[in-house]
Amino acid sequence: MYRIYCDDKTLHDVRDEEYQLITPKISLELNKTGSFEFGILPSHPHVNDIKKLKSRLKVYDVDISDSGEASRLLYCGRSITDQRDFEYTGRITCEGELSYLLDTIQRPHTYGSQSGEIHKADTNIAIFKRLIEEHNSQVEKEKQFEIGIVDIDSVEIKTLATNYETTWDFINTNFLEKYEGYLRVRYENNVRYLDYVKQYGKVSTQVIRFGENLLDFQKYVKAEDIKTAIIPIGANNVTIKTASGHDGKDYVFNQEAVNLYGWIYRKVDFSDITDPNTLLEKAQEYLKKSINLAITIELTAVDLHMVDVDIDSIGLGDFIPCVSQYHGLLSTLGDVSTYYLVSKYEIDLENPANTKITLGKTLSVLSEKMASNANLKSDIRTVASSMEGIKETSKEAYDKSVEAMKVAQGITFDTIYPIGSIYMSINDTNPEKLFGGTWAAWGTGRVPVGVDTSDSDFSTVEKTGGEKTHKLSTDELASHKHSTTVNITEKQLIGTVHNFAGQGADWGPGNTVTGICSASGDDSAFYPSGTSKTTKYKDGFKIDATHSHAASATMENAGGGNAHNNMQPYITCYMWKRIE
Repeated sequence: MYRIYCDDKTLHDVRDEEYQLITPKISLELNKTGSFEFGILPSHPHVNDIKKLKSRLKVYDVDISDSGEASRLLYCGRSITDQRDFEYTGRITCEGELSYLLDTIQRPHTYGSQSGEIHKADTNIAIFKRLIEEHNSQVEKEKQFEIGIVDIDSVEIKTLATNYETTWDFINTNFLEKYEGYLRVRYENNVRYLDYVKQYGKVSTQVIRFGENLLDFQKYVKAEDIKTAIIPIGANNVTIKTASGHDGKDYVFNQEAVNLYGWIYRKVDFSDITDPNTLLEKAQEYLKKSINLAITIELTAVDLHMVDVDIDSIGLGDFIPCVSQYHGLLSTLGDVSTYYLVSKYEIDLENPANTKITLGKTLSVLSEKMASNANLKSDIRTVASSMEGIKETSKEAYDKSVEAMKVAQGITFDTIYPIGSIYMSINDTNPEKLFGGTWAAWGTGRVPVGVDTSDSDFSTVEKTGGEKTHKLSTDELASHKHSTTVNITEKQLIGTVHNFAGQGADWGPGNTVTGICSASGDDSAFYPSGTSKTTKYKDGFKIDATHSHAASATMENAGGGNAHNNMQPYITCYMWKRIE
């Protein structure tokens, strides 16, 4: 698992979807500054915190175990470019810490034993240290280096002058191209050291095998540097004509090489040698290397540590044993001289299965046939000495690496889409075909809602509810009133009249008679049954009438009684849930 920081602010952590970078990749190479590239969305919390040339970006490889977390710094550097696409997604390019040496200038100064620096800076090691001290004097602390391990061969320098070159260019031309070794930035107790070492990395126990984690093989044969005869010239034009045991010629040659490639002369200066015998000895040593082809073999492979933390990791500058009988390669286990050097390391942080390492080895032999024979002899020696061990471990290693490669293909998928994850797309391709695993269509015809444990409707995961349409009940109607017109039909009221005083009546007091009221609700006039309506009886009468009214009203129906649309604004896509 990888974590990426910018000035101690989190840029990338697979555990938090808010802090994710797009296709982050690291490229490391021996004696190069190295690069780091990634994309970043405009919604990232720290998208505006990456300051060009100023911010320090760090990439850590984090191993999680029962005992906790262990981190390994893979990369540290600064951003130099920032591109934006149509959707304003940024693409950031960074360079490694060795690039700080590009920020300083080596002003004119002469070093060496024939200068004022005699006994002070008259060797390659002493001059290298002075160059770094000069660099530190020109830059802020964040770009300075403590001088660390320097174990290259010490060579006396007579004169070496600087003339406004950048520190990086001067070291690259006058040191890296002349003295075998590698610049290495190393951290110890939070101190940044700059080492100049013969061996950059460690000797790895992981084996690169054909058919397992070996991806590609390239072989380059260079003949342009071959010399079959050389004319050595020493100090003050000393030659080898007077050297003891020599035949008076001013050159040395190799007959076997001449037979193969013909006569190829070169003049070679040995400006520090004044004795003809010593000059002859050095010339013969030089010729041994000059007659050979430079056969460079490059291998591209997968670091299995990316998929199994129990396998020894591979780092830049490590020496790795390689086994491929098909290609004529069989490192002798335990013999580092037969191992291959990791010269380049390309890490795909998003998909570790795409991570590649490039291993280089240069063979110096007289002919390609000799190189093949040398490899074959190495194969025979190794098979003879360790065949039993190979028999016992090869199948186990093969089975383990095959399984690891399968895991490699799904490591990012399992990290980003664990079981229970939801995948959304406007394409109808089942993600099983893209990532593996088992997926089922999910949420068909439904809109996702976040879990809310405080609301019983949304308190558990995958709880369903709601309806596409809904028919309102009476209780769901809004409180309201209706108005209407009522027509009343009046009828004559029939009742009983009591005569209390007997006034104007032909029936005695206390008697009763049935009659008809003259008007609705009118108790002032009464016409007893059988009398003419010209005679009214009112004084002393009490009407005790029972009556009724007839009323009628017309109500028209409103509304259709159908269910109403209950959908919010929506947009459709395909959704799957990973179930295995």
